[in-house]
Amino acid sequence: MATNIVGIDLGTTNTVMAIMDGDTPVIIPNSLGERLTPSVVSFGADGEILVGKKARRAMILNPQNTVGSIKRHMGTNYRVEIYGRKYTPQEISAIIMQKIKSDLESYLGHEVPQAVVTVPAYFTDAQRQATRDAGEIAGFNVRRIIDEPTAAAISYGFDRMEEDQILMIYDLGGGTFDVSIIEVVNGVFQVLAIKGDNMLGGDDFDQRIVDWLVEEFKQREGIDLTTDPSALQKLRIHAEEAKIELSNVERTNILIESVIVTDKGPLTLDMDITRARLESLIGDLVEGTERHVRAALEDAGLKSKDITNVVLVGGSTRIPMVQKLVEKIIGRPARRDINPEECVALGAAVQSSLIASLDEEMQHSAADRLPEKGPVVVHLTPFSLGVGLVGDQYGVLVPKNSTYPTEAKDIFTTTRDFQTAISFPVYEGEEAIASSNTFLDMLRIDDIAPAPRGIPRVEVTFRLNHDRILEATAKDLTTAKAVTITVMATDNRLSPEEKARAIKEAQNRITSMLEDRMQDALMNQAEALIYRAERLLSEVDSPPRGIHETIEELQNAIERRDGHRISGAMEHLTSMITQMER
Repeated sequence: MATNIVGIDLGTTNTVMAIMDGDTPVIIPNSLGERLTPSVVSFGADGEILVGKKARRAMILNPQNTVGSIKRHMGTNYRVEIYGRKYTPQEISAIIMQKIKSDLESYLGHEVPQAVVTVPAYFTDAQRQATRDAGEIAGFNVRRIIDEPTAAAISYGFDRMEEDQILMIYDLGGGTFDVSIIEVVNGVFQVLAIKGDNMLGGDDFDQRIVDWLVEEFKQREGIDLTTDPSALQKLRIHAEEAKIELSNVERTNILIESVIVTDKGPLTLDMDITRARLESLIGDLVEGTERHVRAALEDAGLKSKDITNVVLVGGSTRIPMVQKLVEKIIGRPARRDINPEECVALGAAVQSSLIASLDEEMQHSAADRLPEKGPVVVHLTPFSLGVGLVGDQYGVLVPKNSTYPTEAKDIFTTTRDFQTAISFPVYEGEEAIASSNTFLDMLRIDDIAPAPRGIPRVEVTFRLNHDRILEATAKDLTTAKAVTITVMATDNRLSPEEKARAIKEAQNRITSMLEDRMQDALMNQAEALIYRAERLLSEVDSPPRGIHETIEELQNAIERRDGHRISGAMEHLTSMITQMER
């Protein structure tokens, strides 16, 4: 099972990792033996950082310093303040990925330095770059950023590449919604259309339940639970659990003892919620996905009957109402033979195997060539990319629904006599007015050869790479002077100093984590040694002098987590045990 590349589904709710075991993608469990790791980070006052299930438990006791659903803020200037220190979404995500990396390497017994990381298909350039930064801060060489629906399609179609089919990937996760139409012909996965909403997912369903619980409790008890952060966290956790249960039962009970403590003492929340109630709370959100599905079909030039199979991705697709909606749109049930929480990571693992095989064939530029075997993916960008021109016009270089990687060029000129510089604001979007689109970055070229307006010729080139991250170049064709930038949203990027600091802090966390792991192993060995000594003491008549004092000394050292004293006491106790075993 030796591998150097892992596939990671960095989800809003859960994170999943997978590798290739021979020709088969497999999910790797975390340190608790679980296949899903909650994407939650909790910071303790003593500096301890919890990730995953332990952090999720801390959300109730330590809500102010526990962070979940950080994926929704990727690529923005959002910051979360913990004990006076402000963390970026990249840093929080990096802590999650760092935990995944540590668990993976502990499981495999060797270092895994590279990763393929998935993102929602509707993630912007800035969000993709932020995800790549998070992986690099965590210590990975991020070889590829791929779309989650595409990864799911690869996972589903990996063993069915001989079948020509048109797949619809309906991906409703914890924080985002994507729908992709993907045609599979002779092992080539051609993305035909992408639609989605980066602010729609299971978190929103949970919030609807929370709002209902708050209102019901207020009517019954006259108390507003939103004033208590701990109570709100309890509601969110139980709301999610109830939502999950209602996928299998018609009614469930939400019981939260001591949901809030008042002057009259603790109060209990005890309410039944039915599947019908849930559907009434989230119905408009679920139905809102239909317009994205129909828009994707229209972009692909297809009818519902043209879809061969529908693959459901994301835990929220287990909700019966969601499944019924998809069946209504397409006219047939979705496939049930794929795990919606795991298929994205499995597809990322397949992609990692293709990169690894190309690395073996060619040591340098192999990752930029199409593989000779295995699935070939032809990606699609859901957004147009272009530059702002005079009069706030929008000059599109890469139209929406273009395949990538790709390169596009256009020639521009000056608007004033003897102008020596041109600035090209880079935008992402579909509006005819440039400034109405999403501003990404500024491409500026100076020292243009002075000439009357309209004479200079400046060539602007957009290169969209495999990760759908944009590189832009402006070149003065007279002087051959050129300027190149890697584009991302200016306000939201990590500065080189911020990124270097984050990487250093991550490395320090790894060092501390390894030290803690070694100390835990030492303590386990010490406790096993005490058990062995006590068992022998019950079997011998003349124990070595001072053995009881040595056992007590070792127990005290374990309680104080004093590694130096533990090692010394273990050495003495081992010598005494050897005497008794002779």
